[in-house]
This record gives sequence, C-alpha cells and structure tokens, in this order.
Amino acid sequence: MSRDFRLYKDDETPLYIQAADAVRAGIVGGEFRPGDRLPSVRKLSDELGVNPATIVAAYRILTREGLVESRAGSGAFVSEGAPVDARFEDAASGRGPDRAAPVVRPARGDGPDEASGGMPDGAPGLVDLAANAPPRDLFPLADLKRFIAEAIDADGGRAFEYQDTAGYAPLRRTLAVFLAASRRGGREPVDPADVHIVSGAQQGIDLAARALLRRGDVAAVETPGYGGARDAFVAAGARVEAIPVGPRGLDLQALERLASTRPLRLVHVNPSFQNPTGAVYDAENRAAIAGLAERYGFYVVEDDLFSDLSWSGGPPPSIRSFDAAGRVLFVKSFSKSLMPGLRIACLEAPAAMRERFAGVKRSIDISSNGLMQRVLDRFLSSGRLESHLVAARERYRSAFAAFEEALVPYRGTGLSWDRPEGGINLWVSAPPGVKARVLAAECLRRGCAVAPESAFRRDTGGSDEADAHLRVSFGSAAVGELARGARAIGEAAVALGVK
Repeated sequence: MSRDFRLYKDDETPLYIQAADAVRAGIVGGEFRPGDRLPSVRKLSDELGVNPATIVAAYRILTREGLVESRAGSGAFVSEGAPVDARFEDAASGRGPDRAAPVVRPARGDGPDEASGGMPDGAPGLVDLAANAPPRDLFPLADLKRFIAEAIDADGGRAFEYQDTAGYAPLRRTLAVFLAASRRGGREPVDPADVHIVSGAQQGIDLAARALLRRGDVAAVETPGYGGARDAFVAAGARVEAIPVGPRGLDLQALERLASTRPLRLVHVNPSFQNPTGAVYDAENRAAIAGLAERYGFYVVEDDLFSDLSWSGGPPPSIRSFDAAGRVLFVKSFSKSLMPGLRIACLEAPAAMRERFAGVKRSIDISSNGLMQRVLDRFLSSGRLESHLVAARERYRSAFAAFEEALVPYRGTGLSWDRPEGGINLWVSAPPGVKARVLAAECLRRGCAVAPESAFRRDTGGSDEADAHLRVSFGSAAVGELARGARAIGEAAVALGVK
C-alpha cells in the first residue's frame, strides 16, 4: 500500500479492526477505486508483520460491508458498487454498524486462497463470535418477502414517499400497544403520539443527546458498556462520565454521587442482558434509577435490545415502568429480535418533548424508511414476531448449551463464566493474569473472533484489571461452528501458559 499504513500493537483496538479501518479509509478517501485489486493477504501480512489470519479477518469485515469482493483465483478487489458514503467515514473512525464498542462482524463463508486475498484452500472459515447480532439462518426471510409484497400492494407508491417525521401512524399505534403490554402490570396505556419511529436504536440515542444535552452538560454511560452512547454524548458536547455495572445493575452510589456533585443531564443504560456483560438489572435497581432521576432532575435513556430474548420468565419491569416524573426515555430496538437490516426502532419520550424530538428527527433524515416501517407493523400486528421469538429463544438456549459443552473441558485453564438467562452473549472471564485483548488476539490466530473487555471501556487508563473478560456472541454463529469456536478459545488459553 502506498499510504502510511501502520498497525499499533500496543493499542487496545484489535489488530484486525485496525487493518480493516485502514483499508476502509483508503477506499473512502479515494486511494483505492472500484475495481482496484487490493494487496494479497500474504503480502499485506508480511508488510505489517502480523499473522495472515489478521488480514483475512479485516478483508472479511470489508466484504460484509459491501466495500470489498473476492474473485476466485484472482484476489480481493474494491467492489464495483461499493457504497462509499458517510456511513464508512463513521466506520473509519471506529464507529461501525454493530451496536458495540469498536468490535466488528467478520463476514461468514469461504473465500479464495490465501495468496490471492482470502483463506487458504481447505481451511475452515473464521468463526464469528464477536458479532452481537442474530445469525443469518434465523432471519425470517419468508415473512419479510410476504410483508414487503403486502405493503406495496396495500399502499403502492406511498410506501416510498417521504413519511411523517414521527413515523407511520399504524406502526406507532401498534407499538404503543406493544410497549404498554410489556410494562409493569400491563395496564398503563402508551399514547401513540409519544412514540417516535427512528432509523435504528443508535439514532434514538443520538436524538436524545441532540434534544437534551447542551455543551458542558454531564452525561453518564455504563462501564463496560456500549460505545455508541458515549459517541453520541460527546458529539453533543457533553462531558461523559462512566458508571460501573455489576451483576445486579448500575452502581447506585456512584450514580448518586455524580448526580449530587455535577450537572448531570443524561444517563444511558442497557438493563436487560446488558451489552457486553449480560447483566440483568434487578427490579430494585431499576426503581432506584427512576427515583434518582426524579430527585436530581436528570433524564435516563433506557436502551432495550434483548428483553424479548429472555429464555425463561422475562426480565424485571422496565425502568420506564417506575417513572412517575417523565424522566425516562425508552428506546426499543428490533435488530436483535428480528434482523439488523430493518433499521427501524422506536423512541418513547414524555409528551412534553414531542415537538422537540420531531424537530431534531426532521433535521437529521426527515423520516425513516417507509417500506420497512410497514413491514415491522405487519410483523407485530400479525403475531409473527412473537412466534419468531419463540423459535429464537429456543435457538439461543440450545446454542449456549452446545457452546458451553465444548468449553467446559477448558475450565482448568482458568476460564470461567456464569450461565446467562437470555440474550446472545456470554461474558467469559480470562484466566488470571491474562489480558483479554491478548487472549482475543490468540483466539483470532486460531480462527475465532471474540471481543475483549477493553473494547467496551474508555475509563480505565489502560488498567489490566479492566481487561479481564471476553464477550462471546454464541448466538451469532451457526450452531455447527460453536464447538470449533469454543475449542479455539480453550486452546488459546492453553497456549498462553495458564495453570
């Protein structure tokens, strides 16, 4: 590569992410044009002094994003139809489409031989346990095709016009009923006028930040936690503080200490099967957060990704259920329960904020995708979402059982974990004395991508104690790949010389 392309091995960001970011930046910046051949895996790995698997993983990321394509026997090329736009400027800055810290989803499937830019002949593909996304084989594509056809038949070109900024009215009504049913007691109605349709949960968080934060305000995020919330708060000019997350929820003493001493304005939490730890805030913790918000006058963005994916009984009532003062904004995503590509979520905000949120939404993108809004409405109103969730919950429960069975023989290395009760991620403790980012790099060398704890923290000052876990997305891979992924993690621990 002609550009000054270096990897920083002392940086917390995994090398394969750095490599993908650098190549992506070259495409976005015009150094590589559609149709250009990219350096081969062997050439680039030799140039950078890294294992070829690192470059394989980087090219797979870019293939999944649509920027790179593999041509059998020829190598890796910039896609002719590469969608080079602002989305990839964000990605090159470390903010990709995945709802995680700078952790990416390598593409699945086989590629060409290693010398020409892909995996070597006969080598198994990379096991993607870093994705934090549902597997493709679980996508309800038959329903999707049917609902798209029904929406076009019913509304014709209206589905492709500019939509109402607040969202498709039938979907807002359907979501109001859906949200009310999930609340404590299920008896408090939700006004459809308070439901705003957004283009993914990240936009919901961004809307809250733009509408509520002023430069110099203090905002708080979980640690470890979702980096996209921090990015949105920083972009709005806030000073961001991190509040620790434990097994029962947010550190309430730390939250109250912050609220009582600083101009705290906004707090982001992910209380049900938290990303990345899998923690479930208990009812007492949720009620206390709502109470502190009322007492100190700050707002809470409750980010709900996984509550639909509880394997038994469901999590406690939402924080919004305990909110008597209009301080909690509820963001509901369907990316994990259905499929990420819908890019439709909702934000329920207090009635007093209706016009403010509509104005901010209008300034960002006018409105969300009209066709996909109609599709989601049909998933919800037909009952197909719930039947899909039944199958998804069983799939993830079975996937965890298969993964754990393969990982149990390696407990002697010092690997440890608590059994989750839902979601798609497992928080695995690295062996004592082993940095999770080192373990993650060794896992990648053995063909398995996982996410180290350091990728979800910005408050550690490089402390090794804050890099002691891996987030393993056992629900993201094909069931047949899980044993191989577990073996790669266990053998990586063995290779690092523990116990």
